Amino acid sequence: MKKVIYISFFLMCAALSSCSNFLEESSQDLMIPKSVKDYKELFFGEVMKNSEVLHPYLEYMTDDVTDQCYYGSSPMLISNDWRESVWSYYTWQQNPEVGISNEFTTDAAWNSYFHKILMTNIILDGIYDMTGTEEERVDLAGEAYFMRAFSYFMLANLYGRPYDPATADKDLCVPINDEISLSDKMMKRATNAAVYSKIESDIIRAIQCFKSTDSKKSIFRPNLVGAYLLASRISLFRKDYPQTILYSDSVIKNAPQRLNKLPEEKSNNSVFLSYSNKEILFSYGTTTLESYMQKDFTYKGNLVVTTDLIAQYDEADLRLSHYFHHTKGSQRRPVKKDIEFYIPAKWSKTSPTVYSNAFRLAEAYLNRAEAYAELGNAEKALADINTLRDHRIKTGTPHLTVDNDGIVATVRKERRRELAFEGFRWFDLRRYGCPPLEHTYSSTETEGAGDKFKLENKELYILPIPKSERDRNTMIEIFNRPTNGPIK
Repeated sequence: MKKVIYISFFLMCAALSSCSNFLEESSQDLMIPKSVKDYKELFFGEVMKNSEVLHPYLEYMTDDVTDQCYYGSSPMLISNDWRESVWSYYTWQQNPEVGISNEFTTDAAWNSYFHKILMTNIILDGIYDMTGTEEERVDLAGEAYFMRAFSYFMLANLYGRPYDPATADKDLCVPINDEISLSDKMMKRATNAAVYSKIESDIIRAIQCFKSTDSKKSIFRPNLVGAYLLASRISLFRKDYPQTILYSDSVIKNAPQRLNKLPEEKSNNSVFLSYSNKEILFSYGTTTLESYMQKDFTYKGNLVVTTDLIAQYDEADLRLSHYFHHTKGSQRRPVKKDIEFYIPAKWSKTSPTVYSNAFRLAEAYLNRAEAYAELGNAEKALADINTLRDHRIKTGTPHLTVDNDGIVATVRKERRRELAFEGFRWFDLRRYGCPPLEHTYSSTETEGAGDKFKLENKELYILPIPKSERDRNTMIEIFNRPTNGPIK
């Protein structure tokens, strides 16, 4: 085990060391972590890795995004087409690592999440060899179990078949890696039942560890309330609705703060996902929404929020102004006209008091509401979403009632409004049965022209295993992801 840890520390430190330094045997020995503090640093650098962007494409495959070709009132001579980098995901291509100009861009999520899993395996294997107090060791174990559960959950929903309790023991998911050292072992996919059993076991252990310590956790480290919330999310995806309710109860009961009330007047500098938002339970990671969904007037092609999503917010809903940036402008060519659009604005890299991804208290209300709805308890489901809405709409607005599509649909629409552009929609669409979607890749030269792409085959809701892993692991099962050309 120490050999593996040494290798990892060597890789991190080599770039910062001269040749003469890292060839000294005494320097190598100093790289081997021994204390809980050492492993905490390893955990933060190798497992949390909050600066990495794992799946910049996640939002662009959903029905919350459409494209727009636009020349502003002062167009630049050379304008960027921000759509190009994510074209293959936006149009649901068979091999999305191959871009519009046949360029190859590695999907980093597979290797990164499995690296996190390997490092948590190593940490948990050596937990009682570390110097430090029992409380410190148990807390680190809780963090490792949490991140291993989260990593498997993300992998399962990117590369595995959607979870169905009726077929979970047959549907293939992703491999389970129990190794505690670097290995070229060929791994086959495990079933959804096996992977979700592993996820559930890990999050239960994380909760047990956090409950047995008295350490005060910041929102920047895995913590007890965040673990309860992840457990409720896992149970919802497994369609274990009674368990979803119990874990959501624990989140709401133990959250240090209540839901934030959105002010009716939004200040120019306020950002929803910031340190002042006390309903954030766990803050982590980086997104690239600002790179592909631009609010300026100097682009050739852009990705924007769909009118369908914007239409979900009524005039009393304060989220429209707090969660989105609204742009109005005048286009000069190819057709002169006024134009307006929305882009997500929950987080800004210009005010990074928190990371761009968050576990939030609001999700617990939504998870519990959906579980109640699925169990036929419309009254409790409405109570939860109206508690949330009371903090999101103008004072005096009547409570929401069940719409014509039924209580489950009513709750899911509220979930879409609240969690927009926080990484939920693609996974939710998968568990809703993989509904058909349509995207247009508009022409930059001819107004109203472009190619239409449809997501109709459910196999396209499963991302292909990245080429680097397929080349290395020749035994892993490959799903039949179909080609997806434009509609003729």
